[in-house]
Amino acid sequence: NHIEVNRMTYLPYHFLLATVGNAGYLKFQDTSTGNLVSELRTRLGRCDCLELNPHNAVSLLGHTNGTVTMWAPTMSAPLVKMLCHKGQVAGIAADPSGKYLATSGLDGQLHIWDLRTYKKLHSYFMPTPAVSLDISQRGLLGVGFGTHVEIWKDALTAKAKAPYMRHDTHGAAVRDIHFCPYEDVLGLGHSK
Repeated sequence: NHIEVNRMTYLPYHFLLATVGNAGYLKFQDTSTGNLVSELRTRLGRCDCLELNPHNAVSLLGHTNGTVTMWAPTMSAPLVKMLCHKGQVAGIAADPSGKYLATSGLDGQLHIWDLRTYKKLHSYFMPTPAVSLDISQRGLLGVGFGTHVEIWKDALTAKAKAPYMRHDTHGAAVRDIHFCPYEDVLGLGHSK
């Protein structure tokens, strides 16, 4: 039942596989029984961003109109709908404590949000739109854009002036980045 899937994630404590695709349907499937638990129509078209808030297992979707919606498998409407960017949302990451959300858009902006109040804390301008974001368990923000990966230290709680680390992939376009659990080791996928 999962057709033209663009992104998928796994809810480990619920044993649910969540997928979203070109049709704009968010689907949750129980991995222990194989049954489709819910099929939710977002009504916002194609979706290329799907992440999980590790604190509360809410699924975060980034849409082409600049909105981020938050979904639970048992609700037919989004729990929260936020207008985050002027263009398409390219990346989303929630920190493990569930307090902060990082979003990037094709408008070249990287925004940090407080998930307790849903207010923007601060913004960063990226020379190339960030396509992948991740937040480590120690609060490091990983940002993948173009042929570069940057790691920002303490960028969630206060506006940082410069990245903590920067890596160039030497011509390979960065596709995805993720921190390994329990370590501040960052894995990245690229075009080569």
